[in-house]
Amino acid sequence: MIIYGTRSTELAKEVLTDKCQNCGTQNCIDMHVFQKYAHIFWIPFFPMGKIGLSQCDHCKQVLKVKEMPASLKASYDNLKAQTKAPIWMFSGLAVVAVLIMTSVVSDKKKDERNAKLILSPQVGDIFEVKTRNNNYTLYRVDQVKGDSVFIQASTYEVNRLKGLKDVRLKEYSSDVYGFSKIELKEMFSKGEILDINRN
Repeated sequence: MIIYGTRSTELAKEVLTDKCQNCGTQNCIDMHVFQKYAHIFWIPFFPMGKIGLSQCDHCKQVLKVKEMPASLKASYDNLKAQTKAPIWMFSGLAVVAVLIMTSVVSDKKKDERNAKLILSPQVGDIFEVKTRNNNYTLYRVDQVKGDSVFIQASTYEVNRLKGLKDVRLKEYSSDVYGFSKIELKEMFSKGEILDINRN
C-alpha cells in the first residue's frame, strides 16, 4: 500500500495593523502563508502551491484568501511574494535522482564485468539469454576447450527476465552445443546474452 497525498507547512506569519471586520479590534490580525506539497510515505516530493489565511487574535475569526477584503488580500499577496518553497520540499525527488544514478553506475559496472567474463568463460558460468521469441532462458557452460565453449541450455523458458531466478536450479538439457568465444562475444554485443553469473 502506497501512502501519498498532500500536506502543508507554514512559510510566513505577519501581524497586520488592519482592523478586524468582525470585532473591530485594531492591530490583531495575523496573516499566514502556507506551502502545500506532495508526499509519498511522508517524504516531500515537490511543492504544489501556496495558500493563506488570516486570523484575528481577539475574536479568532479565520478568513481564507477568497473571503478577505481587498486590504487583507493585498497584504497576503505581498507576504506570499516574499516567500519561497524550502529546498527540503524537493527531498523525495533528490532521493529518486540518487537511486537512478546508483542504478546507472551499478549497471555500468555490471556491463564492464560481463564484458571481461565473456572473453574468458569458465565451466559452471551461467548466461542469462534472451531468445529469438523474446523469452528468457539460461545457458550453463559445460566445457571450455581452446576457443570452443560447450553449453547446456535450460529446459525452461520464461517470459519475464525476473523469472530466471526460479529457473536457475532446474534442469538443463543433456544436449551440448558448441560456440566459439567470438560467437559468444557477438551474442553479448547484440544483447542476446544479458548477464553472466560466475560462482
